[in-house]
Amino acid sequence: MGKVSAFPFHNLLLLINMNYNRRVIRSIAELETVFDSFSPSLTERKTRDNRLERMKRLLAFLGNPEESFRTYHVAGSKGKGSTSAYLASLLTGYGRHCGLYTSPHLFTVRERFTLSGEFFADEMYINVCNKLLEKVSSFTPPDELGPERPTIFEMYTAYGYMLFKEAGCTDAVIETGMGGRLDATNTIRPVAVFLTPVELEHTDVLGDTIEKIATEKSKIIVPDVPVFVSRQREEAKTVFQKEASSTESPIHFFDDEITDFRTKTERDGEHTSFVIGGKSFSMTLSMSTEAMAENAALAVLASIKMGFYSDNGLKLAEKTQLPGRFEKRIIDGHLVVIDTAHTERSAKETAKAFHIISQAGRKTLILALAQGKNVPGVLSSLGPVFDRIIITRTGAFKKSNPEELFEYAKKLFPEKDVSLATSPDEALDSALALSSDILITGSFYLASEMRRLRKCYES
Repeated sequence: MGKVSAFPFHNLLLLINMNYNRRVIRSIAELETVFDSFSPSLTERKTRDNRLERMKRLLAFLGNPEESFRTYHVAGSKGKGSTSAYLASLLTGYGRHCGLYTSPHLFTVRERFTLSGEFFADEMYINVCNKLLEKVSSFTPPDELGPERPTIFEMYTAYGYMLFKEAGCTDAVIETGMGGRLDATNTIRPVAVFLTPVELEHTDVLGDTIEKIATEKSKIIVPDVPVFVSRQREEAKTVFQKEASSTESPIHFFDDEITDFRTKTERDGEHTSFVIGGKSFSMTLSMSTEAMAENAALAVLASIKMGFYSDNGLKLAEKTQLPGRFEKRIIDGHLVVIDTAHTERSAKETAKAFHIISQAGRKTLILALAQGKNVPGVLSSLGPVFDRIIITRTGAFKKSNPEELFEYAKKLFPEKDVSLATSPDEALDSALALSSDILITGSFYLASEMRRLRKCYES
């Protein structure tokens, strides 16, 4: 994995604007920010409703690169990234040249586009980006479809497809963004569809009930294509069953086809076992928590049903690790776990797993939560495991109120050492000065703001 070179930010922004007109970038440092020059989203209702037509026209203009490989489409509220990664590992182990498109990224934009979790060569990232920028400079959709320049997620998606085609991928696992129905990725014709657990999220866009959100996610189901569904609330399960029936798509539910499922977190990983079609499977996963085990089992079920299971693939899946998904590191003799748990359920699982693997007498939590999260639920789930709680801000990408979170934590745990750090860097430095193991969680972007972790990751 290449190291991103340092580059003055103000010079970089100027260079991006110049390079967009020249349609040339020359380094990974430029790749890191070139996508940011595109608008984050479509704001007008009319253009939002036409976003799929925009994406279809862009892909057609690019020669429909997404048609050059088989695709597997993954949507849901939680577990999309890990399920996608396990699928890509199983496909790779079977001998497929498999691309993996996930979001968001933690330390580098290259995390979004990999060969089953491994980076492409830097030259490929740069060359394909230049080809895309050159093409996009002459792309003009009809006025009624909105702005001439694609949005950042449209660019990410098109770039991923072009990259996978250029690399000669035979298969690609594609994770949706926020929803499903109007997601830019919902322009592919997948060979399989995956629906991970649905929770209340982005209610202002997707709807304020499980049923409404599940309906948005369900629209990636296409006629006659198999659907694999993880453990779900009954409301979501009903929606998915109805949609699959209407499209005559065979549907495989976790609870119906995976039996004797067991999992246990231990210091060397997540030990899980299950039975599919009378055959027993056993795995020790690098990424811990019960949710990770469920996601891996669903991916194994799909590999069996679709004919790409192999023992080698199972071994690769066991080793699969995504940045920030219960990622374990040793820094200055401390166990540091980087996670992104920000719901009550995921916080409970993360706290339980961390408590099991930590051997230190004292444990420190570094927590930041974006506005709108379930503060009481998350804090109540995490707090009891830790001796010290350090509250900080989420970073530049998400709004947060660390002072309010700090006051709530002090009130909820008056017996604990609760402190407020002005920055993620200060929070990590403070935690490392103690004799304790450390969990960093709450916001996806929290760890990415810590220079020490970024240097560890890049090296």
